[in-house]
Amino acid sequence: MPSWSDGESTDDSLLSEFDHGHNISPRPPMPESILLHEFTGYEDCDMRCKHDMPMYRYVCFEGANTGRRFLGCGCKEEVMCDTVHWVDHEWPCTLKKSLVKIWTMYEEERDSRIHGNVEYATKNYQLVLQKKELEKKNLELHKQLGDTLEYVAEATSHELEVAKRQEAELQVASLKEEKKKLEFEMARRLKAEEDVATLMEEKKKVEVEVAKRLQAEGIIASLKEEKRQLEYYVADLLKAHHAHKEKMKKIAEICSLE
Repeated sequence: MPSWSDGESTDDSLLSEFDHGHNISPRPPMPESILLHEFTGYEDCDMRCKHDMPMYRYVCFEGANTGRRFLGCGCKEEVMCDTVHWVDHEWPCTLKKSLVKIWTMYEEERDSRIHGNVEYATKNYQLVLQKKELEKKNLELHKQLGDTLEYVAEATSHELEVAKRQEAELQVASLKEEKKKLEFEMARRLKAEEDVATLMEEKKKVEVEVAKRLQAEGIIASLKEEKRQLEYYVADLLKAHHAHKEKMKKIAEICSLE
């Protein structure tokens, strides 16, 4: 069953969660399914899985068989066997193609989101590295500034002190100017990080909306199929009713002749 996860990552592992783009954990040997309260629990029948256990009720949620009910192994995923017995017949060709198209759209949207997350994570990681480098340079500038001021304070000769002080003041002015530039750069980087966070939040909202839309489309398709089956069932009942009336009419005619 598709899912999306949110969370924070450390600086060193910021890109690790996007290395593959897909979940590589082993999946059970049966189709993906969803929980449907109207069709769940163990089936009361003679069929058994390979573990000689009662069959469990599932509703498929993948590919062209989405929405089809089936019976399968009821054991835990790590020991689940591949026994599958379909309860519903295969969907019509048009419905199967529509379901495959919906799943294809979902896969493309998921891959697009993963690609976007990699780009955002890469930019954020680069900003973090640049921020650390700026902080390191800032510390070095503070140290140089302290050393310069200490050097000025220790001067004894008046002439030498004046010359050194002038040189130190120039260095201080230069360092202050460079510090201002670094502070401005850090402020710009922080603003960029805030913009990235805002974009990520907006992207999450779009992902939630897409997921709701896909779920609604699946429910609509299922309701349409149920409506079609009910129409077939009503038609069969009407045919049987007309046939029964014809029989009763013939019996009445025979009785009237006697």
